[in-house]
Amino acid sequence: MPSTTNTFPEPFWYEWDLSYTDDVYGPLYGGHSIQEAYYATIQKWLPSYIFDINRKLGSDVLQVPDEYRYRPDYRTLPRTAVCAVLVVVPGTTGTPDRQGDGRLRTTWEAQVSAFVFGTKDWQQTQALTHAYAAAIRACIVQHPSLDGFAETTTWHNERYAEGEHSSTRTTGLAIIDFETTLENTMNVFDGPPDPSIYPSPMGPEATDVDVTVTNTERA
Repeated sequence: MPSTTNTFPEPFWYEWDLSYTDDVYGPLYGGHSIQEAYYATIQKWLPSYIFDINRKLGSDVLQVPDEYRYRPDYRTLPRTAVCAVLVVVPGTTGTPDRQGDGRLRTTWEAQVSAFVFGTKDWQQTQALTHAYAAAIRACIVQHPSLDGFAETTTWHNERYAEGEHSSTRTTGLAIIDFETTLENTMNVFDGPPDPSIYPSPMGPEATDVDVTVTNTERA
């Protein structure tokens, strides 16, 4: 009997598609789907916004974040860290709107946090925090479909806070609140008529292979 233990070369959630299932059960989206769509959009577009902000300032004031998906307060970041981005999806808002064909149109809340690590000058750290927040906000608001995934995304709120300070640096926090609507979170009419725990059938497998070897004389 084959082993049922799976080993993954990296965290398994990196391998998930935005939809948990395929054609058998139709589309099936959840909080992780929203989260990854946000990360993909920010990582794709944020460098362009940072470049343009720096171009206007005339120097590389902002750096492209290289930290995503980790809560900085759970570990010690390297001294070179400048900005870390975290996306949290608290859940849905309102009641899903059931369409006539069974599609559930659903709106999800999403919070994008920017943890900014500056110098000992708190005013400078504040300025950096506000700038990173504005760039991240523009990434989402100006690309509301999240690369074709969502029906629409709206910006609802933005707030700032002080992080922990040390003798060598100060930290700032920006939290930007959005709402994203999916046209079809799932369809109530999809799914097979009977339950099944068997894997999906694989494609045809060749059992007999004919190989012809031809000898060619050297010139």
